[in-house]
Amino acid sequence: MFELIVFASGGIFAVPWLFMFSARLTFCSLVLLFIVTGCTKKPQEKVDLRARITAARTSQHCHSPNACFNPHILVIEKGYFVTIFTGGRPQSTAVSTEALGEYLIALPMSAWPLGPFVGISPSDDVFDSQAIQKNLDQARRTCRSLGLDVQFHAGG
Repeated sequence: MFELIVFASGGIFAVPWLFMFSARLTFCSLVLLFIVTGCTKKPQEKVDLRARITAARTSQHCHSPNACFNPHILVIEKGYFVTIFTGGRPQSTAVSTEALGEYLIALPMSAWPLGPFVGISPSDDVFDSQAIQKNLDQARRTCRSLGLDVQFHAGG
């Protein structure tokens, strides 16, 4: 069996069926390979947030020392509330334990007016103290892996 390939110029070319099947299979396999490799999550590179903050000279965003605050992480049983200050106003966002690092990396450099450190405190409203301790330890590890200094504050 042959498959006929018709060219725009009017030419006809006969190709064995098995060859065409093999070519189609190869093409579909390559397309599937590109889709799968393009859609999979890449391993995260180690990000040195400290270097980025230092290079950005974030102190320029601090116009009044009494109105400058770095991000603060309130540890709760199901994750975190991260508070940043924009225009002197607090803005809190719920963040999962898995997303904390990516969230901190994505913050604008203006969120770090006092340099590469973050405040962390556990919530006072606690039902599961083991979950709080686990999330607190995870937050410390995450922040330190990004090159941030951690300032611990007892009670939230």
